[in-house]
Amino acid sequence: MKKLIYIAAGFCLMAASCSEFTPTGYSEKEDLATVSSLDYSVAGNGSHAVQIKWTLPADKDVTGCILYRNAQEIERFDLTPTREYIYTALGTPLGQEVLYTVKVTYADGSISTGKSITYTLPEETFEGVTNLKSDVDGRSVTLSWTLPTQVGVTGVRIMTNGVESSAFIVDGQVTSYTLKAQPMEATHTYTVEAVYDTYYFSPGVDVKATIPYVEPNILFLLPSDAATYNDLKDDDELAAAQWFAQQPNTYFCHPSEIADYDPALYSVMWIMVDRVDLPLGWENLPGDIAAPETIEALKSYSANGGSLFLSNMATQLTVPLEFVPKNMPPTVYGNGAGGSGDDVWSINLYLGWDYKAGADQGFYDRTEHAIFKDLTLEVVNGYPYPSLPLIGPGVREDHNCLWDCNIYGKGTQRDVVKNFEVTTNSLVLATWGQVRDHCIAGMVDFYGNAVHGRCVAMGLAAYEWNQNSGVNPYQGNIIKLTENIINYLK
Repeated sequence: MKKLIYIAAGFCLMAASCSEFTPTGYSEKEDLATVSSLDYSVAGNGSHAVQIKWTLPADKDVTGCILYRNAQEIERFDLTPTREYIYTALGTPLGQEVLYTVKVTYADGSISTGKSITYTLPEETFEGVTNLKSDVDGRSVTLSWTLPTQVGVTGVRIMTNGVESSAFIVDGQVTSYTLKAQPMEATHTYTVEAVYDTYYFSPGVDVKATIPYVEPNILFLLPSDAATYNDLKDDDELAAAQWFAQQPNTYFCHPSEIADYDPALYSVMWIMVDRVDLPLGWENLPGDIAAPETIEALKSYSANGGSLFLSNMATQLTVPLEFVPKNMPPTVYGNGAGGSGDDVWSINLYLGWDYKAGADQGFYDRTEHAIFKDLTLEVVNGYPYPSLPLIGPGVREDHNCLWDCNIYGKGTQRDVVKNFEVTTNSLVLATWGQVRDHCIAGMVDFYGNAVHGRCVAMGLAAYEWNQNSGVNPYQGNIIKLTENIINYLK
């Protein structure tokens, strides 16, 4: 049933705050003219698009209008000659009442009360795929299925082991898909759902596949300004490469050589950049790492199943390699010479500790993730929880290269961490040792999808391979954590 509603000043709907109805810079007045002819229509033939229509009043001082959905602003419109507007809403939840509100803006900074309309799309049962099968070839799994005959299928959604954040959509009338470089020596459950009208999913159908062990080789990308790893320009890069060279089945390559390495045989590539005075921005990464041909080669390596370990300043490669949108680069950045301190730098695996007892935001315990296997958490610096210490007192370089989740807000999610994960198809693993809320994503596990393979990004300054003032008492944790990341990505 359709309902028209007038939103009076000071009255709030759907548990929203009143401030969401009065944007900054505007003063709401009840005597101003509001919109007219507010109505909606729903597209048929398998489409669930809802069109909202309205007309602005003829007052000469009108400058435009603001549209809200469930009391949250979603779009602003300037005045048009016709004063008539159409907004197409996609992905409207089924079986839930949705409220749209329009307010008129005026030249003097005032805004009208809102006129609203509600609608409810009916519940609907969608047909799923049938005849789902799996075929294993080495570390690749090819899934095949029969699409349903119901109108409106726009693709399929594939999920691994029931992990919602690992799910991705393959668009089109596809009946098979190959997942490459699957984790070895394990049986995985793959779920396939039919996608309708881009936003709606059928019940899932499951199939299992067992991946055998395949001996992998691991790569370390050297910038072109280092002929060998011994020529690396920074002490931390050198220390990491020297350790890497002592491990089995490890190889060094330069940017110009990436295409020579088949991801099926060289399953993981570590890219590490950690340099004093290096400017912020992935375009400034040294030694041709940021060259267009290198980015294309890395994209191809990743798309064909290769896994990437991006550490320190190399986390910025998540932008050109499309693990994060262009507007979500790491922004918390340091490149100084460092200084001395008497505390321990650790990383916190308990995200949202302050919400552990229950709150409107989430508490996320990442201690059971495979990357932290056989690592011992300790209580340091008087923190009220154990964390993972990575570097002890002495001279440290404060080289963070990570994400401030608060910049992106929480969207429709419970908190800013969950919004970051949903937006980037990832799992945030760790934050700064002292952080008890959700502000920082310092270590992130990006899942593979139809565009790229898997990636772990470590941007926390505590991950420093060579302590400048002597032996790091927690060097063993640095090494074990690195081993675990590489093994996880194999």
